[in-house]
Amino acid sequence: MENITRANLQTITVEVEDFNFEDLGNFLEVTSYIQLTAEPLLASIQEIQIKNEKIYIHDKFARIICYDMQGKMIFKIDAKGAGPGEYTDVNTFVINEQSRELIIYDNHKQSLLFYNADNGIFFKTQKLVKPDPTAMASLGGVYYYDNRYHSNYPNDTDLYYSLLVSKNAMTMDRHYFPHNDAESSYRFRPTRQPFSYNDSVLYYCRNFDNVIYELNPDSLKALYKIMLPDPLPFSKIENKINGWELVKSKYSLGLESIYKCNNLLYFQFSKDGFLQSALYDLIQEKQIYCGKRLTDKVGKSVPIFQLIDGVYKGQFWGVLTPETIGYALPKEPKDYPDIFRKYDPDTDNPIIAFYKVVQ
Repeated sequence: MENITRANLQTITVEVEDFNFEDLGNFLEVTSYIQLTAEPLLASIQEIQIKNEKIYIHDKFARIICYDMQGKMIFKIDAKGAGPGEYTDVNTFVINEQSRELIIYDNHKQSLLFYNADNGIFFKTQKLVKPDPTAMASLGGVYYYDNRYHSNYPNDTDLYYSLLVSKNAMTMDRHYFPHNDAESSYRFRPTRQPFSYNDSVLYYCRNFDNVIYELNPDSLKALYKIMLPDPLPFSKIENKINGWELVKSKYSLGLESIYKCNNLLYFQFSKDGFLQSALYDLIQEKQIYCGKRLTDKVGKSVPIFQLIDGVYKGQFWGVLTPETIGYALPKEPKDYPDIFRKYDPDTDNPIIAFYKVVQ
């Protein structure tokens, strides 16, 4: 069952280039920072969402930590175990803004665990034997599952699709993009997170694809077709090339982190063994930058920049890790904002920066 609109699809061509990051301030300007409290000290961030004036972070220790918009911790879900309300791992999580629920998917237990999104209190577990999603998202009370493989349910052909839509998290109401045998049998995943939250809009890009879709409960709209340099030949997927060799190759793949603010579109992909990030002007149909140089001092409008990780209330936002800040700061950062002057990369948590588009 597919209802996909492809009218007005905009084609975007990008090329990797050298870029003077001092020029980034011509397009973006920092409006505010949020420094996350130092306790608990976060491990590597796996996923972060900003919803309903709260910041939800899934880190490497399989925890969900919720902060307010001043960076103070509200609650922590740290529940690895075998008891009620406990999980083997946090494979992915979503926030249902309508029901105020935080839902964790545990692949090993084949279960969804439901918590209160405002205080972290556990209230139920529901078995989800199939599908076995590699990622999930929620918007407008509807759930979306990225379903890359079907080897766990070989006889249920209704689930042989890459994108499944559910209105209650359990029953699949719609499906899109029939599985390709070569892709579904290739276990390498260059795209870590196929869903991208843009305020009240949700984008989706399939594994190994270059078309970006806007998701709605009953339909999909194809928005952008990204023409990447040296696109991955399908023969490499059919031959199941080693994943690390593929990442180091000249081929472009893994389109993700797709965010639009005003007339600017941001996205990431892999090429030549590096994560490449791009910023594109949709009105002028012009590439602003596209390259691997992600961390640097970039001027007074944007003192430190790493990646863009989302859009919230009409602004881009991105996480500045302790490693990024420690690398970018000079020994005496007197020209930097106060939040950086007292920053200790060894003991402090990341800072979230918000950027407005200045063009």
